[in-house]
Amino acid sequence: MNLFRIISFLSFFSLLFAMSCNNQQDASQSTGEQLARKHCASCHLFPEPELLDKSAWQQGVLPEMALQLGFQMNGGKIYPDVQLETNGDSSYFVSKSAMSIEDWELLVKYYVDNAPEKLKPQNRPPIKDITGLFEVRAHYARKGSFPSTTYIRIDEGNQQIYEASLADSSLNVLDKNLKEVSARKIDATIVDIDFDGDLKKPGKRSGFMSSIGILHPNDLRTGKLLDLNATAQTPPLIDNLQRPVQSLAVDMDNDGWKDQLICSFGNTNGVLAWYKNLNGKGYEKRVIRELPGAIKAYIADENKDGLPDIWVLFAQAQEGIFLLLNKGNGNFETKEILRFPPVYGSAYFELTDLNKDGHKDIVYVSGDNADFSRNVLKNYHGIYGYLNNGRYEFKQAFFFPVNGCFKAIPADFDKDGDVDLAAISYFPDRKNQPTEGFVYLENQGNFNFKPYTIKEVKSGNWLLLDAGDLDGDGDKDLVIGSLDLNKQNRNGSRRDTSFLLLTNKLIKK
Repeated sequence: MNLFRIISFLSFFSLLFAMSCNNQQDASQSTGEQLARKHCASCHLFPEPELLDKSAWQQGVLPEMALQLGFQMNGGKIYPDVQLETNGDSSYFVSKSAMSIEDWELLVKYYVDNAPEKLKPQNRPPIKDITGLFEVRAHYARKGSFPSTTYIRIDEGNQQIYEASLADSSLNVLDKNLKEVSARKIDATIVDIDFDGDLKKPGKRSGFMSSIGILHPNDLRTGKLLDLNATAQTPPLIDNLQRPVQSLAVDMDNDGWKDQLICSFGNTNGVLAWYKNLNGKGYEKRVIRELPGAIKAYIADENKDGLPDIWVLFAQAQEGIFLLLNKGNGNFETKEILRFPPVYGSAYFELTDLNKDGHKDIVYVSGDNADFSRNVLKNYHGIYGYLNNGRYEFKQAFFFPVNGCFKAIPADFDKDGDVDLAAISYFPDRKNQPTEGFVYLENQGNFNFKPYTIKEVKSGNWLLLDAGDLDGDGDKDLVIGSLDLNKQNRNGSRRDTSFLLLTNKLIKK
């Protein structure tokens, strides 16, 4: 964090926010489908009824959507939100609802009539095989604590692991044998660190930490950007942020000073913004896209004009991947790369050359299921690969379904020359297929993947994943971090797993 996309427990309002974008009533819209397309598709992809089952629409999404559209509910019935307004000496009642009751009922009927009783299951067999590629070791939460990892990263150069804990607001550093090197109380919930320099080289570390503030969904400005070497008493570099999940230090205007690009995920509000460095005397906010859900960004000069451009994934409402071309003077041209329906639960993406043709391809992950349809297993959750034809036109090359998938890292883990995948799920099918919690996908050629899991997969609730050569032997190791808020009330003497280290043994074929 990559942020762990965080974030899961996020009770996202993406679908509701998206479906209430257009609140202007038009009497000419007479059918449920017309009304749905008018109110639901004015600023995002239209959510087809087939994306959720009848129960999810009726009991989860539509009642909440009614509130967003200006209705009130009482005794299971819906009424317009009528408010008293005054104009001079006159007072009158005005409906704040976006449509009439009759139109609302038509919209509801359209979704309920066209939604399936149940979504189709995944088109693959359960994941059962255990990989022999990794040796697994556990690191446990401190006594009296609970698994609450909000950030994890492999530092290859120093052969260390950085781990942030929600339980005690600490940042901990461990060596490759999982022995504690340092532990620091920060009084912040760290979800991302932007390190200066190359983590493949040894040395003293510096950089910037993103503190999300309050982890659960909210629009409060309690987030902040901290110096990596900050203590609980160190003032923030930037504060009043709306749930920031990632920062990148980059000179956006080529004035010689490192600015800050910050993804403030927010909830119903949020923003992608850069903060101009005022010659070392603070930062000034410059808005790029004032929408919630910015979760993962990359910097690259795509058009070779000397200005840093931005790749970014938005995971709320207007879910999609966008390329923001820096035109200078704080102006950006938005190029839509990929768009996804607002129920997809976008979680992560990575730029990588999947087919070795010299172009940046995309690995995209959908699986955040912490919304009003959280009880539905969605067959479109999983890992997608998109190939770039060199003109920023992307075509889907593969899809591997994983319920509730939260992150996938592409790398040649078995050193056979092609791209494999390591993935985690925060919302697996716990009843029938808890093995989805961690999946290693061995590429057997042409993006045909053989899935494996690990025996220890049920020892945590896996929210975080990172890869790197921790032991310096030339292959990629893995760490997967657990955040399990339900374990707060367990017996304090129980040593629950905060993260697993998967050391790559590199099986020779």
